[in-house]
Amino acid sequence: MLAQIKNKTAQLLEKIIDREEGGIVALLERPRDPSHGQLAFPVFSLAKKMRKAPPQIAADVASQIESLNDPHLAKVQAVSGFVNFHFRPEFLQSTVSQGVLKQDPARVGWSKQGQGKRVVIDYSSPNVAKPMSIGHLRATVIGQAICNLARTQGFEVTGLNHLGDWGVQFGKLAWAFENWGQDYDFQAKPFESLYALYVRFHAEAEARPELDQLGAETFKRLEEGDKKITDLWRWFVDISLKEYQRLWDLLGVHHDLVRGESFYNDRLKPTEQILEKKGLLEESEGAMVVRLDEEEMPPCLIRKSDGASLYATRDIASAIYRMEELKADLNLYVVGVDQSLHFKQVFEVLEKMDYPWAKDCHHIAFGMYRFKDQGKMSTRRGNVIFLEDVLEKSIDLVRKIIAKKNPDLPDSEKVAQQVGVGAIIFNDLLYDRVKNVDFDWEKVVDFEGDSGPYVQYCHVRCWSLMQKYGAPIGDEFVAPLDSPEEIELLRILMSYDEVLRMAFASFKPHLVANFLLDLCRAFGHFYHQHRILNASQPEIVASRMTLVRATQVVLKSGLGVLNIEAPTAM
Repeated sequence: MLAQIKNKTAQLLEKIIDREEGGIVALLERPRDPSHGQLAFPVFSLAKKMRKAPPQIAADVASQIESLNDPHLAKVQAVSGFVNFHFRPEFLQSTVSQGVLKQDPARVGWSKQGQGKRVVIDYSSPNVAKPMSIGHLRATVIGQAICNLARTQGFEVTGLNHLGDWGVQFGKLAWAFENWGQDYDFQAKPFESLYALYVRFHAEAEARPELDQLGAETFKRLEEGDKKITDLWRWFVDISLKEYQRLWDLLGVHHDLVRGESFYNDRLKPTEQILEKKGLLEESEGAMVVRLDEEEMPPCLIRKSDGASLYATRDIASAIYRMEELKADLNLYVVGVDQSLHFKQVFEVLEKMDYPWAKDCHHIAFGMYRFKDQGKMSTRRGNVIFLEDVLEKSIDLVRKIIAKKNPDLPDSEKVAQQVGVGAIIFNDLLYDRVKNVDFDWEKVVDFEGDSGPYVQYCHVRCWSLMQKYGAPIGDEFVAPLDSPEEIELLRILMSYDEVLRMAFASFKPHLVANFLLDLCRAFGHFYHQHRILNASQPEIVASRMTLVRATQVVLKSGLGVLNIEAPTAM
């Protein structure tokens, strides 16, 4: 929608200034002050060539644009060094009608730019036997939102769970089960018992270091295919996946493919052979490494001195699998910022291996996520804030708010879950993923602040108006709406497709979250300034309800992109 208007504006400017349309489109921007129109063109870059001051250039360009008498333009203004474009309400309404109301609501704002291409997204990916903590939330919800964004751009998407299901910790767990398993009720509480074993082993290993060696020896048995240990390992994985799936279901998260670390076991030797053939492997203190001195990075460890593989080996093998067997055009890793060096090393090694697609592998880094006054979390010590506890607390807080403000609400438990879970997801996605997030319960479930419940309530308000109207709402505006509040709401609505495009291009879902807040604020101003159902003229009522419907459609769509449900009552 906005792209179409930008292209049209660029075509007008191209008739007047010596610059190609594509370069003009890139310069067009949204004025900060809504009273300055819907688009602005900065002329500062023309000053040197035209040998005039920017305000004079802007005035000359505005005058020439006005003389073209374009039927879609209401007026063109020169403001300092900008040419500001005000479009006629009918044109804005027609754009929203075509781009929102006449589209499939499930695909509004979608693009075809990724059509024929596949993106593989590695996200959530917890480690077996460890409960998902609040620390897993970011990887999970950011990853799912990027999956959703990729689909809006026409990509074929494979959401991949790179489950942490291999390593010496499984030898430790197997040893612990063989020696202490009878102390726990695995039949009634399988996952809780598995985690208790994990914590106990590491606690006792601090006093008895020999336990680490026993765990390593048991893992060696697993690597060698010992049936008893292998059966235990598979059981541990199955127990963990069932627990994780319960939480993913609560969050509405779906993986298309599970490829744990163990999947790459038979691919590690071939990967090392490629590195060797390329002359990249070197011995260093008994270990095998790829040196990255020219890139000013530490060497990338491929194999430890005891012959064990490392994360880097598996990630190199996994990249080859994703790009060459899954035929990915983009390979994304949604992993914390603390792994930035690791992925830089891996991608650099792939470059050295002469894979042309190495440039299409991206680490989608995100900052830390923790509660105030909480120390560093450790799953080994059992000092961890469980994700399930956070979700349940949020649901309970919303449940109490509903009981106080709307005790007769139908399906109140379902709504409490929709709003409680949505509040947690939105609070995470509200912030640029590269920044750290401080968790504040008052902000998370605030129905009036910058929160998920606020956006969901705005959707409910739109839905309520539509039900009260009680008549079919058309997909076209029957009368022009020209107040500042209506024009601003139309402008925001028609920018939705561009927000989706930019959010995927930068892998930053917070752009969608902030767009939804802007949309809700604009709708709030419109709602409070105008009589919607009781306007003096029936055609104004009908057009305002069309605007309400367009807002409802985009709110539901945007919430869906963030993987948040849009309730119809709260």
